[in-house]
Amino acid sequence: MFTSQRFRALVFSLSLLFTFARAAAAETNTCLWEGRAPLCNGACRQGYELMKRDKAGDGDKCVTGTKAYCCLVHETVIRGAAPFCNGKCKVGEEYFGEIDHGPDGKQCVTGKAAICGVVVK
Repeated sequence: MFTSQRFRALVFSLSLLFTFARAAAAETNTCLWEGRAPLCNGACRQGYELMKRDKAGDGDKCVTGTKAYCCLVHETVIRGAAPFCNGKCKVGEEYFGEIDHGPDGKQCVTGKAAICGVVVK
C-alpha cells in the first residue's frame, strides 16, 4: 500500500514525466509513436490523442498489436502555490488530479495543487 510520502513522490515523478514527454513531443511537432516491436500494443499517454494505428509505424514491424500515433492535445500545468495551495483549474482546462506541492516543488501546508491540462492549439 502507498504511504502519503510514496504517493507524493509518484505524483511528482509523473508530473516530471509529463513535462519531459511534452518537451520530447514538441521536438517532433507534438506527435509521437507509442508501442515497441515486436509486442506493440501502443497506447497514448494522458494528454495525447490517438491519430492512427499501424503495424510498423516508425520502424520495426509489430508481431502482435499495433503502434499508436499520438499527438499532444494538453500541456500539463500545476495550479496552486505553496504553502496554501488550494489549486483549481482555470475555465477550459481539464482536471487531471491533485498533488501535495506547488509548481515550484514546495510542499503544500494546506490544500492541494491541481494538475490541469491546457489544450494545445
